[in-house]
Amino acid sequence: MFKVIAVEPAAVANSYRDFKYITEKFGIHEGRLIAAFPKKWKKLVYREAQVRLKGMLDLSRLEDRLRRLKDDVLYRSSRPGEGCEINWLEAAIAEHDREPFDAIIASTPSKVQIVVAADDLDADHACLHPNRQWHIKREAEAMARCCVPLLSGGRHIKLIDPHFDLGQTRFRRPFAAMLKYVLPGTTVDVYRGDGQGIDFIAQRFANALSEARPEGVRIRLFLLPQETLHNRFLLTEIGGLYFLTGLDDQGNGELNTDEVGVLEPAVWAVQWGKFCGDCPVGIWA
Repeated sequence: MFKVIAVEPAAVANSYRDFKYITEKFGIHEGRLIAAFPKKWKKLVYREAQVRLKGMLDLSRLEDRLRRLKDDVLYRSSRPGEGCEINWLEAAIAEHDREPFDAIIASTPSKVQIVVAADDLDADHACLHPNRQWHIKREAEAMARCCVPLLSGGRHIKLIDPHFDLGQTRFRRPFAAMLKYVLPGTTVDVYRGDGQGIDFIAQRFANALSEARPEGVRIRLFLLPQETLHNRFLLTEIGGLYFLTGLDDQGNGELNTDEVGVLEPAVWAVQWGKFCGDCPVGIWA
């Protein structure tokens, strides 16, 4: 699953080098995200840098890189962030007790086990071990949970599976579980093969979506030649995942686990461009 790590603003504000070294370890393609804790995390980093680097070239370089920090680096959630401006580390430890982080990177050492001092951080540290492939259960909730940062962070989601069929419960269950994390205003495109008739497939989608579609979410169905489809993906504008087996759960009694992994940016770009179009066979909005 994606690691979500809290990073103290002061830990990345001492120098441009520190900011670059730490933030470049994060992103969808790394399987590791910085928790937006608090929601105005970037503003706190900016404020800390203004104090520490005033009058230095590092300040303008850091500010520029902070502005360009991509959406695929920060994980925005409903964490409250109370007390962060008074004592960020104390607030982060309290938040970890309420809802755990995978680690907390701080500007100073701490006796709390989950806390890692920025000066002690290197590629060998456990919180930075490779996290790009996961072995998961083929159960609806498990499948959805490994996609949460993409489902909640994207506004255009593409599901690709040559056999995707909402007429079958083994596809409906994961789809419904994933839709729970999708925000209003999002478009979800489904790409599947044309091995069955258009009317037949569209009607099965319509029947299922009459109960499962969240308010404010638009769903579109695309059919592609069956022989051109094989790989299974979940793609958004901020990154993507592959599923080796499929976007269905183990309802067919076979293969109760699957391997899921993040796509490198170049691979994601190819697949994102490949699955596009304005001629769906069905739209539900």
